[in-house]
Amino acid sequence: MKKYITILSIILASGNNFAQDTDSMLINQSIQAESIRQKYTDADSMFYAANKLYNEGKYEDAADMYEAVLDAGKESSYLYYNLGNVYFKQNSLAAAILNYERAYRLNPSDEDINHNLAIARSQITDKFNEIPEFFVLTIFGKIKSLFAANTWGLIALLSFTSVLMLVLLFLFAGRLFVRRLSFWLACVVLIFSISCKLIENSLRKYDSAIVFVPVLTAKTSPDDSGKDMFLLHEGTKVLVRDSFGEWTKIQLPNGEQGWVASEAITII
Repeated sequence: MKKYITILSIILASGNNFAQDTDSMLINQSIQAESIRQKYTDADSMFYAANKLYNEGKYEDAADMYEAVLDAGKESSYLYYNLGNVYFKQNSLAAAILNYERAYRLNPSDEDINHNLAIARSQITDKFNEIPEFFVLTIFGKIKSLFAANTWGLIALLSFTSVLMLVLLFLFAGRLFVRRLSFWLACVVLIFSISCKLIENSLRKYDSAIVFVPVLTAKTSPDDSGKDMFLLHEGTKVLVRDSFGEWTKIQLPNGEQGWVASEAITII
């Protein structure tokens, strides 16, 4: 009972003396990950407990708690962002970049996510001269970064609902002008709705990965006998093009391609 009160007081502490005394008693104790998971079974309470651990500088335990939230089936840009911060504090560059990238995928317009991701990327070893992008793709990239994936999905749903209302107006309107107007508006809004859905899908597309080993050698073929092509280092982001058995074909920003062991990379 005493242990339960102690743990509970940490979460609900608001600066009173009792909570401060409790914190000081626990500061030198090693909080085991499994015992933490047993105390908090609700995803929301685990998330807040993880934030508490992070603020106390218990980064390893905080990371385990955030991972437990993910295991519970919860996902959000804030969760991945916090997890990236925890791993960055532990100098786990690859894990930090992976979670920042996942946060960016869900909310590409968030300034904090973009800032921390840029800092983490600046610390990787590999630098590439990227292939110039077609200007249409550049514009498309800027447009889709305006909102998070969920927002684009909501816009697509609302737009499609508007299409249905315009169709009803077309069917039941008595005036020819109103029927024509509602028909063409329905066509335009339908195209817009489909475009928003495509943007949402592109933000959720898992076609990139992060290198998770200190040094990775890319081969010309999906086997150890293939010739060495180039070296990659921890934290580098690559495109996934194909897979064969325990090998994955990747592409670099400069267009080079090669085969690497699948276990050496983690899909974003």
